[in-house]
Amino acid sequence: MTRFMLSNKYFRPNHQKGFLPGISGCLEHNTLLSESLKDARKSERQITVCWIDLENAFGSIQHELMLFALRWYNFPPLVRDMIASYYSKLRFSIITKEGPSKSLSYNVGLFQGCCLSPITFNIVINILVDKLICNEKKWGYRFKFNNKYTESILAFADDLAILTRHPKHCQVLLDEVDKFCEWTDGLRTKPSKCHCLCLGRRNTRYTSYDPGLSIGGQCVSTVTEDAPFKFLGRKIDNIGRTPSLEGIVDSFLNDLNKVDSQQISNVKKAWIYDNYLTSRLNWPFLVYDFSKTLLSKLDAGVIKMLKLWLGLALTADSSALFRDRNSFGMNLKRPSELYKHLRVSKRHILGKSHDDVVTSLPKDNDAPELESRLQFHKQFMIGAQNNRVGLGSSRKVQDTDILKSFIRQDENDKYKIHAMSLEMQNEWLDIGDFCIPLALKWRTLIHDWSPALLKFYLNAFQMTLPDQSNLVRWGKGTEKTCYICGKAVGTAKHLLVGCRVLLDSGQYSRRHDRVLEIIREAVSLSVARAQREITTNERSIGFVREGTRAIKSNVKPYSILKAASDWTIMMDTYEKQYKIPEDICASASRPDIFLYSRILKRVVMIELTVPWETNIPKDHAIKVNKYYELTNELTRNRFVVDLYAVEVGARGITAKSLYNLLKDLGLSRTNINSFLERTSKAALVGSFQIWLGRERNLDSGGERITRVS
Repeated sequence: MTRFMLSNKYFRPNHQKGFLPGISGCLEHNTLLSESLKDARKSERQITVCWIDLENAFGSIQHELMLFALRWYNFPPLVRDMIASYYSKLRFSIITKEGPSKSLSYNVGLFQGCCLSPITFNIVINILVDKLICNEKKWGYRFKFNNKYTESILAFADDLAILTRHPKHCQVLLDEVDKFCEWTDGLRTKPSKCHCLCLGRRNTRYTSYDPGLSIGGQCVSTVTEDAPFKFLGRKIDNIGRTPSLEGIVDSFLNDLNKVDSQQISNVKKAWIYDNYLTSRLNWPFLVYDFSKTLLSKLDAGVIKMLKLWLGLALTADSSALFRDRNSFGMNLKRPSELYKHLRVSKRHILGKSHDDVVTSLPKDNDAPELESRLQFHKQFMIGAQNNRVGLGSSRKVQDTDILKSFIRQDENDKYKIHAMSLEMQNEWLDIGDFCIPLALKWRTLIHDWSPALLKFYLNAFQMTLPDQSNLVRWGKGTEKTCYICGKAVGTAKHLLVGCRVLLDSGQYSRRHDRVLEIIREAVSLSVARAQREITTNERSIGFVREGTRAIKSNVKPYSILKAASDWTIMMDTYEKQYKIPEDICASASRPDIFLYSRILKRVVMIELTVPWETNIPKDHAIKVNKYYELTNELTRNRFVVDLYAVEVGARGITAKSLYNLLKDLGLSRTNINSFLERTSKAALVGSFQIWLGRERNLDSGGERITRVS
C-alpha cells in the first residue's frame, strides 16, 4: 500500500514523512523547523509556526472514511473489499476479574498494534494534507541565505506543524483543518494542546508575540519561556531556540548514580553504561547542538564512574577506557566522541533526503574537511582491490561508516599525542608492533575474570598500581625499596619480573610453567591431528558432473607437524627436567618444549619467556641466540629444525610470536583465539598472585621467602 501511494505520487514526502521507508521524518522536520527559526532570528524576519493536536486521532477514524480514502486514491476493488471485510468481521472482548465480556465489534477507529493501521491512517490523513497544500501558495518561510521556500505543511502522521511567514496565512490553513474535521464527523482538534510561535517586529523591537490564532473556536496558546513546546522529540522555547540542555546532562549523570546504587557487580554497571545508558543520548545528540562545555561535563562524570567501577586509579590516563582494542584500550563509548559520530550520521541522513530544501541546509563547520577526506578515501583507497576476495566482491562500505572511522582515527591520534607527554603511562605506544592486544570482551570480564583481576590488569598496564614507588610519588608512603629483596626500587615492573629473591624462590618459574602447560596442550592437539592424517596425504581429484556445482572443500591450514606416528613431546619445568636423546643430539641445552620425529627427521623447539612487555624484542633476540648452537648441531645431524621463541607478557599481553607458533601448528582460528586467551589469563593470574604477596612473607613449596637485609 505504501509503494502504491508513493509510486502514484499520492504521498508527498516533502510534506508527509510519517511511516515512510527511507525517510527519517522526525529528524528532517525538526532540522528544517529549527533552521527556519534560526534563520528568522538572525535576519529578523517574520515567521509563524502552529502545532496542531488531533484528539484521539487513531481511535476516531470512521470506517466509512477509511474506505472513502481508499476509493479516493484509486486502490483496486479487491484491496478495498479485503480491508472492509477485515474491519467488519473482527471482534474483541474485554477480560476482567469476573471473566471475559461478550464479543463486541469495532465500529470506529483503527486497530492499535496492527501492521496495516499506520499506512491506513496515513492515507486518511493524506486527504487533509492534500487539502491544505491546495490552499497554500508559497506561504512557507523563505530562507535568506538561499531564497528557498519551506513547505507550509510539515506532517508526521497526525503530528502537524504549519509553517508560514505571516499569521494570516497560518489562520487560513487552520480554518481548513476545522472544515476537514467537521467533514469527517469523527476527527476533532484539541485546542488546549495546540500551540503557536510567532516572531516578528513589534514597533521597533524583534520579538515573539501572540498572533491571535484560533482553532476549533478557541484561541491557540503561545509557547512560553517556562513551558517549551516539544515537537517530534525536540523542545522549542518562546523565541524558537533550544532550551537549556543542562537538564539532559544532569538527567544522564543522575542515571549513572542510579546504576551505581544497584546491588550488582561493578563490571555489570560498566556494561549497562556502555550498552544501555549511552543509547539514551543518541536522540538528543542527533537533534540538539551540545556545547563543548556540556560534553566535557558528560565526559568527566562518565570517567569518574567508570574509574570507580573498574578500579582504575584516579591518576590513570582515562584514554585507557576509550581507546580501541588495537590501541590496548577497553573501547568504551565516550560521550563527546559519540556526539561526533551521531553528527556524522545526521549529516549523512539529511544529505540523502529527497527534500531539496533539507539537503540545502547549512552543514557543520568541520563538514568540508571530512567530505574532502571521504572523497580522497573513496578515490584512492576503496577503488583498489586490496584484499584477497574476487574482483567486485568487496562489501560496499557506507559513507557514514568511513566518516566515523575518520573520527575514531582522529580521537586515537589525540590519545597518542597525549600519551607522548606522559612519563610513565605511554608504554602502549611502544608495544603495538610486536604484541597482540587483549580481547577484553564483556562475556570474559563478567563471567571469567574477577573484579580484582580486572582492576589489577588495568592499573598494571597503566603503571598506576599502588607499588612503593607510586605511593611515595603520591605522598602516601616514604619507603621506595622493594619489600622482598630490600635492594631495588619497589616498582610493579621490578616486583613482577625483576626481583631476584622471587626468581630464586621459583615464583616466576611457576607462573612460566602455567603458561607453558597451555602451550603444550596446543602442541598436543596439533600432534594428535598429524597422527590422524597418517593414512594419506594425497589429495584426490574432485570431478564435477555436468550441470552441478562443486562442493566446497574445507582447506586444512598449513602445519609444520607433518603426518607421522612418532612425534614425541618433552617439556622442561621448574619441577621436572628432561634430557635430549643422544641419538638426536648430545647437548645439555633444554628448550622449554622439545618436539621431535625420528621418521621425519624433524625437530620443533619452543622457548617461552614471560617478560615485561617492553622487553619482548630484547628477550626474543636473547632466546634465539641462546639456542643458535643447538640449532646448528641438530642441522648437522640431518634434522630439519624449527625454533620458536615465544613471549607472553607479565601483564597478560601476548606477543605476535605466540600467534605465529599457533598458526604454524595448523590450529583453527577458534583454537588460536582460545589458546591466546588462556595463556594471557594464566600469565596475568600468576602476576596477580605475586602482587598479592608483595607485603608479606610468601610461602612457596615449603620454603619461606623473607626479606633480604
